[in-house]
Amino acid sequence: SEGERLFLLATALDRVDARDSAAASYERAAAALPLASDWILLRAAVVTDDSATRAGIYERITGSLPRERIRASEAAAHHRTGDLGGAARLYGAMGARLTAIRLRLRMSADSAFRAAVRRDLLALVTAGGAASDVRAAIGLLDSVYAPLTVEEELLVARAADDAGLAARAVAGYPKALSAGLGGEAERYGYASALAKLGRHADAARQFSLVRSPSWMAASAAYLRARSLVRDGQVVQGRAALVEIGATYPRDTTAASSALFLLGDLASDDRADRLARTYYRRAALRYPSSKFAPAARFRAAMVELLTGDASMAAREFDELARRYPRSDEAPASVYWAGRAWALAGDSVTAHARWRKATEGDPTSYYASLAARRLGRPAWAPTEAKDSFMAVPDADSVARRAALLARLGMTAEARSEHERLARSAEASAERMLAVANALRSQGLASQAIQLARKALAKGAPADARTYRLVYPVVHQDALLAEAAEQRLDPSFVAALIRQESMFNPAATSPAGARGLMQVMPDLGGKLAGSLGYPVWDPVLLYQPDVSLQLGSYHLQELAVRYTEPSHVLAAYNAGASRVERWAKRTGVDDPEVFAERIPFVETRGYVRIIQRNQELYRSLYAWPERQS
Repeated sequence: SEGERLFLLATALDRVDARDSAAASYERAAAALPLASDWILLRAAVVTDDSATRAGIYERITGSLPRERIRASEAAAHHRTGDLGGAARLYGAMGARLTAIRLRLRMSADSAFRAAVRRDLLALVTAGGAASDVRAAIGLLDSVYAPLTVEEELLVARAADDAGLAARAVAGYPKALSAGLGGEAERYGYASALAKLGRHADAARQFSLVRSPSWMAASAAYLRARSLVRDGQVVQGRAALVEIGATYPRDTTAASSALFLLGDLASDDRADRLARTYYRRAALRYPSSKFAPAARFRAAMVELLTGDASMAAREFDELARRYPRSDEAPASVYWAGRAWALAGDSVTAHARWRKATEGDPTSYYASLAARRLGRPAWAPTEAKDSFMAVPDADSVARRAALLARLGMTAEARSEHERLARSAEASAERMLAVANALRSQGLASQAIQLARKALAKGAPADARTYRLVYPVVHQDALLAEAAEQRLDPSFVAALIRQESMFNPAATSPAGARGLMQVMPDLGGKLAGSLGYPVWDPVLLYQPDVSLQLGSYHLQELAVRYTEPSHVLAAYNAGASRVERWAKRTGVDDPEVFAERIPFVETRGYVRIIQRNQELYRSLYAWPERQS
């Protein structure tokens, strides 16, 4: 439209600092785009030099949300006109301390002034605020004031550790420790940061130097042993784990962790009876440990696979009785049914499976139990996608969509967040707003709101569940599934778990986009598919993510026949799947899922398989495209 072209012209003029021309173009764009005029007027104010003219612009802004941004716009205007001191004061008053400090650094080269700024910056680093702010503050401190004193290095290392900057912590801790600063806690932090970087041998050495207090020494002893194992020094690691039980028998966390890891190592070696011994010791000696329910479950699973099915059944039952609120309780009820069935008691087996279906009908174990009982897995009753009219929600959604097209992503996000907050008057309004969000491609926000609506009494029908299990970029998803001969419900279920259909999602490990492809893997896949050029930023493009992720899924589907193996490889890597596939009993795909040692991957495999069934019930797609 003409208004959008005017806005793009204004932003181009803004970038080259032609402020008067930019302000005039923003004004014209605001007049042409009344739906977004308040937000555009804020842009006009930022490039307006005269304060009285800015005040007049602010008076024309009527929306409550844009008015909340007037202070920030005024600070930005002071910055653009060269009033760094005024801008810094305004940003500081708003709580934007880092922005204020950056501006102050540009104001003067006076040594006393910069020393004061240095103190303020260090205070910001050590204040324990948002991790993103701490990371940015550390980067600024390093870039402007390096080299730091050893005292500053210690403070920065502690803050970096807490903020997720393991490499910066590893750089700072040894400087401070070698100068005699810090103590056992800093040594422990240094070792932990080394472990996060995969420097396990170095981490083990540092953990071995932590001697007090007792709880920290016990934890360090366990982490040392784990680092030795991860470094490939398995014999030494096992010996260190065994020693923990003798040295720290009363430390529940360290001793139970050591026994649990010994059990896992024995399972990897197919020494299942030895693994069961370790798991039972962890559960019975340390019943209050967080590992106790999982240790009981794994011990019972080993008994089921290698010993007496009736004993395993009783142990699964005891786990469900003793730890009814644990994550293992639903699994133990289902597996008690399988164990009783194997023991020849079909009546009790069916009773356990009926119990497993009585909780959350969308759960993995409810679905498995229903099939064991010869029933279809639960699916929501059919209902058309009809929602109450919410004119204000529709207008906000249209405004947010316009803002997104204009590149005003922060403003669009603010509108969406306000829309979600305003929806909670009734369950039906929440569903209608969730539908509006879904129509704009905002699946994650729609999911959250639809879940709240369910909790508030919304019907558990297909209309509601298509909001809880939405699809965006459907045409591209179906096309890629067809190209790679994949079940589109499988792809949709995986995307929902990976990114909640947010194409801008980035994981802590660096995976990107809808299907959470790592940049290195994306480059390899792009090469295989003949991409003429490659940049990891392309992973944020939905069509690219769908193409590469689906291609990788097909690669894994060719390698593995079971969906549980494909999913485990997609999440944790094929090398780990090869190792887990050597465990006893894993020819049964249900057993394989349970014997995955990683909590995240185990949950991932179970959830996606159940979600796949729900997507099949909600959307009229073929199970496998050809």
